[in-house]
Amino acid sequence: MNVSYESSIPLPEEVPTWTGRYSVRAVITYRGRHGKAGTMQVITYQPVMPDEEILDVLQSAGYNPGIDNWLNLVSQAKDTFTLSQAESLVAYLDSRPGTSAILKPAGSPQPLLSGASMIPLLPSFRDGIVYRYYTERGYSLPFKVEAINMKTYLYMSRLFREIKGL
Repeated sequence: MNVSYESSIPLPEEVPTWTGRYSVRAVITYRGRHGKAGTMQVITYQPVMPDEEILDVLQSAGYNPGIDNWLNLVSQAKDTFTLSQAESLVAYLDSRPGTSAILKPAGSPQPLLSGASMIPLLPSFRDGIVYRYYTERGYSLPFKVEAINMKTYLYMSRLFREIKGL
């Protein structure tokens, strides 16, 4: 199990970590169409998270429902896991051939940022971009996990910010 409690890419000094919340990323090695080896980085998230847990997690970070950009904060909460969830997800991902998972403390939520779990909600989103780990044979984690390509997330979140005029 590859467990890193420090970010491989340091967070900016002004962004504190989110106490008790962790993010899980994975690097997947695969063979492309022409037999060439390739790698893809994915960000994992929970497509379904109980409202009570979302509220508890966000209130512990100092946010309450009704503030501007609440849905951005909810999406960031869904992008995180408890330590026990994150460790079990890392173990599951590491058991998959060609996959190496990384656990790191999540950055504190920021109201003007959208989380990866918000991307599938966009009207022009293509369903095939999301990978649903919970549909795999042998998936036994007690929570659902999906993943989206890191490049897709970065491009879509940039577009989202531009549309909102940030």
